[in-house]
Amino acid sequence: MSCSLRVSDAQFPSNMPGLLGVGRAARFLHSTLSVVAVVVSAVPIALGAAACVIPPNLDVDTGDAAVNAAPVILDVRDEAGNPFERPGPRDIIVGEGRLVLTISDPDLADTLFVRYFLDYGLPAPTPARIGCEAAPGATPTRDRQITCSLVGVCTTPAVGPDHIFEIEVFDRPPVVDDPTRLFRQIDPPGLSSGWWWQVNCVEAVR
Repeated sequence: MSCSLRVSDAQFPSNMPGLLGVGRAARFLHSTLSVVAVVVSAVPIALGAAACVIPPNLDVDTGDAAVNAAPVILDVRDEAGNPFERPGPRDIIVGEGRLVLTISDPDLADTLFVRYFLDYGLPAPTPARIGCEAAPGATPTRDRQITCSLVGVCTTPAVGPDHIFEIEVFDRPPVVDDPTRLFRQIDPPGLSSGWWWQVNCVEAVR
């Protein structure tokens, strides 16, 4: 980890078309997405009378210190093993369910922090509904699988359509009281990324 950066949903274009007609999602996108551009310039180095550009070192250091990437979500499935497909809409039943997440981080020693949000920023930032963690384990690997409950994401007062459900994964604990991005800010050099869906909160059939 060497810089603080949130990977935006702009990197997941397949998730965009399904919400173009939903007003709540449009307001969400307008208030939460950001674009970060990084410009890298190459400087030629003159040697004697002849100028030349020294090529970069293409060797990849496999040590943790050389890694500079955010943790990412690779796959989300329900507890029956079915893909929790984006962009939705998907039903979330009040008081039921779990999701199985496959997440990846090249920083093998990191503990990863998963947070579920519902309607964050609509109209104001709200705390995470669910939190769970994925520790490195005895034999750390780049990809990890974690099961997180859905209980508490949808409650009876939220029953209805057109909610925005987000899963964000952080490589350090999020700072809940930082006004920059309430409940979701991370201290440098922390990194995070996430996926989101349109969901309907529904009561269980009894």
